[in-house]
Amino acid sequence: MTKKSLLLAVVLTLVTASLSFADPVPPSKGQWAYPLEQYLQLHKRADENSPGREISMPQKWINVPSATRDKNNFLWYKVNVDGQSGWLPQNGIRLKMGGKSKSASNIYKHYAKARRRVMDRPRNWSERNEGGITTYTTDGGIIRVFSGENGTEDLYFRTDRFDICSKMLGVDLIDMSQPEVRAKLGTPTIRETPYGEPDLNILSYELPDRNMTLAVIERRYEGDTEGTVISVELYRGRPGERDD
Repeated sequence: MTKKSLLLAVVLTLVTASLSFADPVPPSKGQWAYPLEQYLQLHKRADENSPGREISMPQKWINVPSATRDKNNFLWYKVNVDGQSGWLPQNGIRLKMGGKSKSASNIYKHYAKARRRVMDRPRNWSERNEGGITTYTTDGGIIRVFSGENGTEDLYFRTDRFDICSKMLGVDLIDMSQPEVRAKLGTPTIRETPYGEPDLNILSYELPDRNMTLAVIERRYEGDTEGTVISVELYRGRPGERDD
């Protein structure tokens, strides 16, 4: 396995674990944090070197009245947990930011047409059918759909290749910086960083017209102040859950 393939396999495992459960629906307005771990360090200041203590985190959305970045450009969230006020670092937190995304909905419309073309003429995509679920795979890409009485239902799409991303989604997001992604797609519905992986960020855009989410996975490498996109997913379900 190549170094790149190994990295992507590790990232996919982390993302799958991060999306493997469904958290409560966040409030519709405001900025809210959902802890991904039972215990997290609550710091006195937005600084990893500031005094902190490990506290038990409630499995619910916590109001975030303010957020800031430290000298290393990592996010910190101001919270109050059971009367204890302090700052939580970004890793281990799922942050509700904005509403549902019209941009993601437009991307899905392009994807649905491109996916239909793959189904009609797979060409360099291999095809496997099992229990009504058809999976198409190619180097750097996967498509999964369910075919039933009501037609074709999209379950999952993922790619880490710029050409597949451009062809299937109508926009090449691979290698974009986070500011470029935000400029292109707007404010994400959810932003999260898996615990123990502060350099990995997932920007999730929930579609307003169907039960689907566009997820943009970014990794920040040593010496960078911003992450760049390493893969993109489109899956059935709202941000924070995936049923593929």
